Amino acid sequence: MNLRFEFNGSMFMVLEKELFALLRLGLETNNAEVENLSDFVMMSATQWKHIGELACKQGVLGIVLDGIDKLESTRYGLTKELPTNLKLDWIGQVMTIEQANQHQIAVMNEMAEKWTQNGCRVMVMKGQANGTMYPKPEHRNPGDVDCYLFEDYAKGNDIAREVGTKVDESWYKHSVISYKGETFENHQFFVLTREGRRSKLLQKELENALQVKEWQQFTNSDVLLPPVQWNAMFLTYHACSHFVSEGLRLKQILDWAMFLKSHQNDVNWPEFYAFCERNHLRRFADAMTTIAVNYLGIKVTQNLQITTESPYAEKILHNTLYEDDYVFSSGESGWKNRWHIVKNLFKYRWKYEEIYQQSVWKQLWWYASGFIFKTE
Repeated sequence: MNLRFEFNGSMFMVLEKELFALLRLGLETNNAEVENLSDFVMMSATQWKHIGELACKQGVLGIVLDGIDKLESTRYGLTKELPTNLKLDWIGQVMTIEQANQHQIAVMNEMAEKWTQNGCRVMVMKGQANGTMYPKPEHRNPGDVDCYLFEDYAKGNDIAREVGTKVDESWYKHSVISYKGETFENHQFFVLTREGRRSKLLQKELENALQVKEWQQFTNSDVLLPPVQWNAMFLTYHACSHFVSEGLRLKQILDWAMFLKSHQNDVNWPEFYAFCERNHLRRFADAMTTIAVNYLGIKVTQNLQITTESPYAEKILHNTLYEDDYVFSSGESGWKNRWHIVKNLFKYRWKYEEIYQQSVWKQLWWYASGFIFKTE
């Protein structure tokens, strides 16, 4: 499978079909007998090194290594050119990911227990919540622990201080709690509510979507997992927000693919698409699903309500793989980060105008007015 992209008038041939084959194997959306294994026959040590570098950059090395394990279970010896020292290095990195996940889950449960013992409800979202949908949750790269304590945001910060943690409430969207080597983001809001009336309405929609009676819980924990409909809405908003302003990574696209694999028949798709239309997310949502289906092997043939074709999918995927627009890999902070986001606004204005369907000048106004007036 070759990927072709029409980008700024030039045709690019992307030779990363082996990467996507390994991801499909690692995600268990396809098996080795169905894949075109001849793609791996001529793989050189240099090409293997290139795939590993790209997987690390995109936050998916653990999944790629799972795919290699599936490949090596065949009888064809297709990884004979993969240098032993390189594979051992990857195994070491993935073991570090496993240990980080194990530590984070233990600390998350410990902190959550302190909150629940004081009457708080705790929902975890993004990282560890998304990991539960993977064949091997321990191989998803962990980030911070993103949590929501419903009406107890301030109480949660106070409890964290009482147990001796450092709590930073300098940003309005969420506090930052440092506890036993892990960073918790205790969310007051799910979105950047200072970006105008539309963002405030989006926040309200997400809050309303949490009004459910039945909750799933994290394994062996009192921590709540997001309701399916809420998660569909939030994952789309959050990934699109990263895409237009900070840069997207394959890790976030894999999260959506795993969500579709796990919950596609649990989503009210007409309501979801209406939500996307109201919030300028429909083109992005369709592109993410198209990538999940065409490149990551997700099958949605039984649900005809799901849109699986988008003219923007390959352009978004090309940007994800090859454009140097990822703010949080820049090593910058504070005003430099803000300036980087503003530069991205104009350098990649097509993201706003073609995908998000909003003028960059209007978006710049929301950035500025939100910072100046600080209205939530």
